[in-house]
This record gives sequence, C-alpha cells and structure tokens, in this order.
Amino acid sequence: MKNRLTILLLVQLVIAGTVRADEYPSFTIPKGLLKYANSVIRKQETILEIHSEKKVTIREHFVLTVLNEAGARYAYWSDTYDKMSSIDKIEGNLYNAMGQKIRSLKKSEITDYPVQGAGQMIVDDRVKYHSFEHREYPYTIEYISETTNNQTMFLPGWSPIRGRGMAVENSSFVIISDPVYTYRTKTWNISGKGISTSNGKKKTEKWEVSQLSAVPAEYGAPPIHEVAPYIALGASTFKLGNFKGDMSTWEEFGKFIKTLIDGQDELPEEEKQKVKAIAATCKTDREKVDKLYRYMQSKTHYIGIQLGVGGWVPFPAKYVASKGYGDCKALSNYMVAILKEVGIKSYYVLIRAGKDERDIPVDFPSSPFNHAICAVPLGKDTTWLECTSQTTAPGYMGSFTGNRHALLITENGGVLVKTPKYDKTANQYHSRIEATLNKEGQLSITANNRYKAMVGDDLHHFVHSNSNEEKQKVLQRALDLPQYTIRAFDYKETPGDIPVIDEQLSITADHYAQFTGKRLFVVPNVLNKWEHKLTADTNRLFEIILNEEKIEIDTVRIQLPEGYKIERDLKVNQISTPFGNYEVSTQIQNNTVLYIRRLELTKGRFPAKMYNELLLFYEKIYNADRAKLVFVKEEA
Repeated sequence: MKNRLTILLLVQLVIAGTVRADEYPSFTIPKGLLKYANSVIRKQETILEIHSEKKVTIREHFVLTVLNEAGARYAYWSDTYDKMSSIDKIEGNLYNAMGQKIRSLKKSEITDYPVQGAGQMIVDDRVKYHSFEHREYPYTIEYISETTNNQTMFLPGWSPIRGRGMAVENSSFVIISDPVYTYRTKTWNISGKGISTSNGKKKTEKWEVSQLSAVPAEYGAPPIHEVAPYIALGASTFKLGNFKGDMSTWEEFGKFIKTLIDGQDELPEEEKQKVKAIAATCKTDREKVDKLYRYMQSKTHYIGIQLGVGGWVPFPAKYVASKGYGDCKALSNYMVAILKEVGIKSYYVLIRAGKDERDIPVDFPSSPFNHAICAVPLGKDTTWLECTSQTTAPGYMGSFTGNRHALLITENGGVLVKTPKYDKTANQYHSRIEATLNKEGQLSITANNRYKAMVGDDLHHFVHSNSNEEKQKVLQRALDLPQYTIRAFDYKETPGDIPVIDEQLSITADHYAQFTGKRLFVVPNVLNKWEHKLTADTNRLFEIILNEEKIEIDTVRIQLPEGYKIERDLKVNQISTPFGNYEVSTQIQNNTVLYIRRLELTKGRFPAKMYNELLLFYEKIYNADRAKLVFVKEEA
C-alpha cells in the first residue's frame, strides 16, 4: 500500500508542471509526515473569541488530506448545537490529489438530526454533519465554520492531532478576550504558555505546532492526549443561562452546582410516609440505605430530559415521585431526598462515567462530568449508589463509575473524592466443570461458573437485558466449542458491594475429542481459552498500559471412556511475568482427568521495550490453553 502511494505521488509530481495545481496538492506533503499516516492535517486554524461571560465565537478553518481508506474516518465535519448555541456558518470544498477543486458543499447536503441516546426522551441537542464520501485516494477536504456559544461554562479545548494515524503540517489555536477576562489552560505535550499580545482593547494568546508525525496505533498505547499536543480550557468565572458560577477551584464549582440543586429535594407527603415505613422495618442505617435504594429502583426508570440549563438542573424530587422517571440528576437528587427524610445524610455527586473513560484532571477544576450518582457516608465507609439502574447492587460502581475521581457536592462546596477501586482480589472468575466423554467424542458438560465484581459486569447486563429465549440464542453462538447444544442454563445473582453472579450451564459438545486409530486427543481446557494474539513490533514507540486486573481459576474434571492410558501429558506450565502469572497442571487417574488452570493479570504501565515480552506471554497462554492430552488405547 505504501509503495503504491509513493508511486502515485511521484507520478503527480512529474505531471505537476503541466497540470494546474491548487492550494493543497497531496504531493507537497513532506515525505517525513507520511510515516504511520493515514491522513494529514494541512491547515487547522481555530480562533476562540470570548466576547463576554455569555458569548463565545469559535471560527475554524480545517483542511485534511486523506491518504487511504483508514484515514477516511476523520473526513467529515460535525458539530452540536442547542438552545444556548448556534452554528452560524459552514462551508466546504473537495479537492483531488492535485489540489484541484472537485466541488463545493451544498447546504442541502448537510444533515441535521437530534442527539438521541439510550433512554433519551426529550433533548434539545442537535447535530449537523457532512461528509463528501469520496473514495479516490488521496483527496483533500476543506471546511470553514463559525459557531456561537451563549455560555462560558464549557470552553472548547484544542487537539491538533485528533486521532491515531493523523499527521499535522500546521495547526494553530488563538484565544481572543477582554484584557481583564481570566481563563485557565492545562497543556499536554506543548509549551504551557502561548504567545501573548495586547492592543489595549483585546488580548490574544496563540499556540502553533507544525510538522507533527502521526501517532501509530499500538496495542495498549497511552490515550492520544498523553502523547500528542492537547490544551484544555476552563473559565474562572462563567455564566450558564441566568446562573453565574466560579470554577477556579473545585470547591467553588461545587458551590455553583449546589445552587442548581438547592430546594429540589422536597418529597410529597404520601412519599414521606412510604419511605419512613420502609425505614422502620430496618435495624441499621446500611439496611435502610439498601432497602430504600431498592425501593427507588422498583418505582423509577431512567429517561433523559436535557433542555438548556435543565441539562444541569435536576427535576424536583416531587416530580420524580409522581412521574416515576428522571435522568441521572433527577434520580440521584430523588435518592438524596429519600434518605434525608429518614435522617440519613447523603450527597449528590458528579462523575465522568463510561467503561473506558479516562479520569478527570484533578489539578484542573473544570466541568468534564457527564453523570450524577449518590454517595452515603456511613461511619468509616461510604456506600455508592448508581441511581439510573434498576438492577445494580447497592454499593457497587463497577467499570462504569468505579476507580476514578468524582465531585461530592457538600454544604460548603465541591470536594474531590475517589470511587471504589476493584482490583484482582475483587475481580475474579472461578469455574468448576464436570464432563463425561463418550466413545463418539461427544462431551457432556456441567459447568458452574462464578463471576465477581467487574468480571461479571457484561454478564449482569446480559442476564437482565434478555429473555430466556434470547439468552439461549446468544449462548448457542458464544462459546468456543466446535459443535454444541445448550441443554439448560441458569443464573443467580448475589448483590453486595462486590456482587457475585453464579452461572450454571448444561452443554453437549459433539466431536469435542478426536479418535485417530488407537489414539485419543482431548483439550482439557473446555470453556475458557485466551483469545489475545499480538503482532511482533520491533519499533514500539510508546509505553504499554494494561488496565485489566483479575484472577481466573478453572477446575475441569473429565471422565474418559474405559481402556485409555496417557501417552502425552501437558507440559508443566508455569509462567511468571510483570504482566501477570499463568499456571496449569493435570492429574490423570482411573480414566479421569483433573485439569487446573490459574491466570492472574496485573494492571500497570510498562516500558515500550517490554512489548515483545508481553507478546510472548500472551502467545504462551494462547498455546497452552489449546494444548491437547494424548491417550492411547490399552491392549486387551
């Protein structure tokens, strides 16, 4: 692919003298920028003008050359708008490889649609989107846009490299503001201060980068903002609708949030009597919290209602009590109101939620949050409550909101706190399998599998989101077995701060073992085989980040047909590395195989030079999990 691209660029260079080229011919891209690149930003000029605490204009000129199909993922323009923002201008042009204009954007080609997510009922957020959908590579797109935000609570940052495989010829970021207006910046991989100028009426600060090589896609690489230039921007004082706030510190920002939720925690009289009656049946505060949380789950469901400032102001507890629904803010506020009614202090909490979301920058007060939860201090411990789920156990955060910082909204303002961490002592999988192999190679399997904490997060969703018929269909195609039938299945969940899911499976696997002449070949690892295989890389650039930490223990007992003895056992396999440990053993006695497997994965950051050690570790696990026992028929 690279050779074809090089040839094409050379041909274009040869004919450039006879064919009129425009401003962005692809053959003028410096050769050094092509390494790892699927696309190249030719020009990116972003001008952020802060007129006041209630008005910000963003003007952008963006030119991108797409080198191949992989680079087309960034070949579009998109932006959101709502009641407090507008998209005032959007122009676009498409150029061929020579830089000659093919056509311009027509307004009728811009799609405009509402932002709709799971559970969203009423939102005023909308998206405008356009892509030229060109497929003759290389080609270049150009967009010129202008938007207006009528608030300063959220100020856009600057990320010249938008993703992996993208190089940059030139990119600049300019902030224009009143000389007395203050804002804060946090920078990654770029000088902390831009070039500042002032004419007395306006001050300007500018950052500029050029000739940035693309960041390659590497397994376990750091997030793009850690390895490429990035600037986060935050107001010191700001306005959101008619509300004025201060986010120079977390404490001050918490005070602002408190003004949005104050007075929203009053319950109807009938609801007060209900929750008091539930609390009266409990012996401890923790029991009250658990029962009242289950009560809240039983009578409410999540529906997003995001309108203007209402995207940050929760609906009153009275509204939720009467309607039976609300978004994360409304439901968390409702839970706080319920606990308040029975004399238990709890707090409204802002958090950045998402299974793979990075933690917030704790040294840079801003508004990176997208979710609200509830925290209940009980003595030395805190019980965390996810109020948008009807099935999550009280006290459990999991991969969605666990192990990250959150902002507790107290009477005195915001306080940064840490949600529970789930390490390998919590994240565990234990499997016990009893199986019988017949003379036709069919294996009858009874599996009892136990999933704890984050290991069970996906299974929890599967169990509660599917009917038995749907579960049967998923299970029938999900297992790593050649041919099999799910005869029966069952799930039992034990709630708690560390929830447990017990899975029972009854399976018949045809042709599981192979008979060849006198020999019998059996893979003793029946259900839990390692899937990761890495590609060798002698030029690894970035350190390795491994986020998964857990322990797996598999115990498999297989009853073989009569008359076979072991000819080749598994090698004693014990692997110890900084990334984790792996061990398997077998015992064979009286036509019975006992196979025990233990895998421990360690979370951490490791030097790039250790990549091939990780590759070898994964490869050894992959092969060991598929190793076969060989038996031979005993002579009569």
